[in-house]
Amino acid sequence: MKKVLKVLMLVTIMLIVYQAKAANYTIKELIPVNIKTTIVTNNFSYKEFYYNEETNSVDFTNIKNLTDKELPISISIALFGADKRNISIINHCSPEERLGSKEEKTYAIGVTSEDLPDDKNIKNVKYIAILGDNINCRTSGNGEFVDQTIKEIGMVKNKALDEQTELLLQILTVIGIILITLFLYKFLFTTTYQNKDGNSVRRDYKKYNKKLQKEREEELRRNPPKVKEPKKIKTDEVLKQEEQAKNENKDETDLHNLYK
Repeated sequence: MKKVLKVLMLVTIMLIVYQAKAANYTIKELIPVNIKTTIVTNNFSYKEFYYNEETNSVDFTNIKNLTDKELPISISIALFGADKRNISIINHCSPEERLGSKEEKTYAIGVTSEDLPDDKNIKNVKYIAILGDNINCRTSGNGEFVDQTIKEIGMVKNKALDEQTELLLQILTVIGIILITLFLYKFLFTTTYQNKDGNSVRRDYKKYNKKLQKEREEELRRNPPKVKEPKKIKTDEVLKQEEQAKNENKDETDLHNLYK
């Protein structure tokens, strides 16, 4: 029984150690060397990676392409010393090493003295932080954030965004000034926005009626109406008989002899 308890205690301790070694971290967060973690971006899943002090490399259990297109393996890794200040930035991108859609592979990124300033060496690396997936495939800028904390690096990014917002506001302000100037010019020096009084409305309405009348007259000239035939009360045959009776010689009729 005691042996079983000892085995269970040993397994529990191993699980606790493993969980401590596989802690969860996020982008722009300091990760101590030799601590495994997984970080997922919009483009990649960086699974169980860590900074290996023995080999001076960032080792990944695998990197997976999460997109629907082929991508070069890329990542931006910040290196920090014991004082938690930046030593260097490794903007890694490998156009010749590509991952197809949903493909994954084991990977490692070596760190050399060429990646560090002259006054630093590889043994100074005590923390790393993932800044992003470097989807633009940048390879320069190793010394941009030297001696800055991870918080200061994040603030620089936010400041850049603020500058972009400020530039957009400036552009919108200029456009607004131009539109207002055009409106004032038309309002003050043209009749575009002039208010119409009753006489002006009547004049415009009169012009409109004249235009309609002219259009109607032109339409009548093009298509004159057909002349309507008079409505016949008597038939043609009756009219013919009456006409013949009117033209007959009545001198020898009985009515004529009666009045002789």
